[in-house]
Amino acid sequence: MDPESQHARLLFLDILSLPRAQSCDAILLSGGLDTSIAAEAMLTMTPNKETSQLRKGITVTVDPSENELASKNGLFTQKPEDVDYATAIAQKLKLNHHILRPTLDELLNGKMMELCVRVLRTFEGMELRNAVVIATALSYAKSIGCKRVCTGDGADELFAGYSFMHGMDDARLRESTENMARTMKFCAFPLAKEIGIEVWSPYLEPDVIAYAVSERGNTRQMKVGEYDGEVHGKLVLRKAFPEVVSASRTKAAIEYGSGSTVLGALTELIFSDAEFEAGAREALERHDVVVRTKEHLAYFRTFRKVVLEDKKVLSTVPRYQKGPEADGVCCPDCKFRLRDNGSTNYCDVCGLYPVIKSK
Repeated sequence: MDPESQHARLLFLDILSLPRAQSCDAILLSGGLDTSIAAEAMLTMTPNKETSQLRKGITVTVDPSENELASKNGLFTQKPEDVDYATAIAQKLKLNHHILRPTLDELLNGKMMELCVRVLRTFEGMELRNAVVIATALSYAKSIGCKRVCTGDGADELFAGYSFMHGMDDARLRESTENMARTMKFCAFPLAKEIGIEVWSPYLEPDVIAYAVSERGNTRQMKVGEYDGEVHGKLVLRKAFPEVVSASRTKAAIEYGSGSTVLGALTELIFSDAEFEAGAREALERHDVVVRTKEHLAYFRTFRKVVLEDKKVLSTVPRYQKGPEADGVCCPDCKFRLRDNGSTNYCDVCGLYPVIKSK
């Protein structure tokens, strides 16, 4: 093992030996590299592995055959892969593996979607397709008595896990990583707080963030390169832990690995064009909100119910007010205040990007 990979390995083994790591009694086991390292290191590699409380792995997967509309129209072009990788990890570590199989209808219209929309104050599709999977897992963890759940949050942002980062040169990758380190946020934390359970990620520990943005750790050579015959991000993590099950697995977003990604295509089949046009017109006329797609409309209806029509919740989401009282930078599509006064050029509420700012 090369010196840099050895350095990273020792850093993570130190982090995963901390009491707050050892007290995690469950892990959101997507089967990706990040949770593979966390679970396998905590139970087989750390000096105090015998004291780890980790006993349960929780995986969410959608059964492609359970929804007739989705199956009939070929929405599932491939089987969700998370469950296979996660099962291999759980069997290797002898974890109690809890595989949750919610229906697409439950994910789209159920209590977990309402929870996500209310807590995250959003009706943006990509955020919700991923968040509803996490909320489902965390809620289940709470129901079976888990107290602290480990996640893999932060690894992609800090170690170039996203494919769009792979083509960046060294200077741009450094800048992108530093920006992500300042602005990254993860839905697992507010969702867990609402559910009444703790979450923890080794990748968000201060020492890991410091390493990821340091002169030593923040280079393209460290983060992007060929591994096992393919170009991957998170290269240093793969080389530091070559023995883990998912060392060679390509990055897959939660929505793809679990299968929840088909929710967007499903809404295209659920709503007719006329229903969409009527719903979008109503959203604009009654709420001054631009609804852009049929999936957007599905989530907006939930947003309307649990945010716009709940004065207590709505009061916590700053919205643009016309007239002399107007302040802050707002989204032109949904009229809600942009985070960090618009510095990210992205609307967390409706997902508009890039935002043409107005006051």
